[in-house]
Amino acid sequence: MCPAHRPPCNDHVFYGWRSARADTKYDSCAKERMSQQMSNIMIALVVPSLEQGGGVPSVAEFVCKVAERSKRFDVRLISLSTSMVDDVGLAITRPRSWLRGVEVAHGTWRGRPITRIGVFASELEFQRYKPRPELATALAGCDLIQVVCGSPAWANSVVGLGKPVSLQVATRVKVERRRRDANPKTLAGWWRKCMTIITDQLDDRALHAVDAIQLENPWMLDYCRQINQGRADVDVRYAPPGVDVRLFCPLEERHTSAAPYILCVGRLDDPRKNISLLLNAFSQLPASLSHVHLVTAGAGKPPPDYWVQVASKGLKDRVRHIQRPKTIDLVKLYQQATAFALSSDEEGLGVVILEAMACGVPVVATRCGGPDGIITDGKDGFLVPLDDAAAMADRLALLCTDAAMNQQMGREARATIEAHYADDVAGAAFVDVWDKLLQMAGKR
Repeated sequence: MCPAHRPPCNDHVFYGWRSARADTKYDSCAKERMSQQMSNIMIALVVPSLEQGGGVPSVAEFVCKVAERSKRFDVRLISLSTSMVDDVGLAITRPRSWLRGVEVAHGTWRGRPITRIGVFASELEFQRYKPRPELATALAGCDLIQVVCGSPAWANSVVGLGKPVSLQVATRVKVERRRRDANPKTLAGWWRKCMTIITDQLDDRALHAVDAIQLENPWMLDYCRQINQGRADVDVRYAPPGVDVRLFCPLEERHTSAAPYILCVGRLDDPRKNISLLLNAFSQLPASLSHVHLVTAGAGKPPPDYWVQVASKGLKDRVRHIQRPKTIDLVKLYQQATAFALSSDEEGLGVVILEAMACGVPVVATRCGGPDGIITDGKDGFLVPLDDAAAMADRLALLCTDAAMNQQMGREARATIEAHYADDVAGAAFVDVWDKLLQMAGKR
């Protein structure tokens, strides 16, 4: 059976991976689909390891939906290796992989056909950003390449193929890893820092080579405009993904006093989320708010030191974690929350902020990049300095005690999302970029 006609899989679940060398049935099925889609423009959506979860896959799914709604574009999903243990790559330290070499595998992701492509010498980070014959073959027949990634270096793998390339990116690797690389103490730590230095150079190379850059936050927008001064042909714009405002919507009447809780959604095992800051802030709420709880939710489990910190602060009865909630349950968590908190050190955007605000819930977030471009401080939420638990506690306490302020900020938050981040509004910016690139390339 063709993978495109299999039943949809669950979120983040891959199945049916097969080597392209042996899978002639898949190839014939893919050709059949291509012949049926020739009337539409074919966009290659190139994304690093979709199976890892996080913000990048969320943006990738948004792009897929934008193309599907337009009825003018078809998408060919391509996922690139990001790890030395990826089963389609050739690793120097894994002799078994030497015989099979770099592989191409086919499967499905969230009900859509996808191609996974490995890399040679996957232990070396810079190898993952290089062009490769297998990728060039997969891109054949595509009219435009849309790259969605966390940092720009990934776009180096697809430039120079005679096709327009648009890059949707969150941040620079140097910024994303600044805390991790600040004070390496081991050989492995120094190795990772060296890889960051090399990748930072590749980030800039990619930003100079692509035809359009879609950014998620103000500081990255300024940086990309600065390094592309003198390039009249590059389209650099603020173009974050959108949120489904029909799914993520407020309750008809929000009650902030009944069983109040502060909500945080994300990968708590990611050090950049700085969940310790949130626990410190929560522990500093005044005694009069001892009835307020903290609810965290995410795909994975919190790290062990999370629960150690919870216990050490005497918060065990006031903190709970919900692992991998279903979408409908996640929406309810947003809708019924008193406030949403984001304590990250660095965020390219912060999709969870958009979801919370769409549900009419005011957000307290650190000035960590993405939130700075979304929240107007004091109007539709609050922005606080990095690592300032006292400031975060103060703003959370305000939202827990001043019902009128909470309700007004919630309405303003919803209005902000409807005006700038609704899926149709945000999607229009992507379609506009594609149309302009295709026109320049003579495809329109």
